[in-house]
Amino acid sequence: MKAKKTRIVERKLGKEKAWGQAIIHSDRRKSPTVEVDTRLSPRRTLEVFTHEALHIALPHLTDHPPKSKAYRKGEAEVDRIGKVVSGILWEANYRRVMLSKHTTPVRISRPTNKKK
Repeated sequence: MKAKKTRIVERKLGKEKAWGQAIIHSDRRKSPTVEVDTRLSPRRTLEVFTHEALHIALPHLTDHPPKSKAYRKGEAEVDRIGKVVSGILWEANYRRVMLSKHTTPVRISRPTNKKK
């Protein structure tokens, strides 16, 4: 079964008192949603996107009642892995590139071996 494309929403999350949140719908036909606060620094944004992606990829880690010991343990594991992965990506110089609404990204393809 093909994975659903994750919906990305960037907005201020002041009311939620969170930097980001992952929403996984009980109806598996709906795409999961990742929300990230727009006021974060670029490095923190990468860390939060990684953290929330882990919640979607590994939902069993936090499928427990909030504030339970199992939930806190799973959240700590997601946080640890997210920091490691985002740190590696940051050190490898992965950065966000902002494109205007009406531009298309550059297509990257393999070089061809043309003989002259």
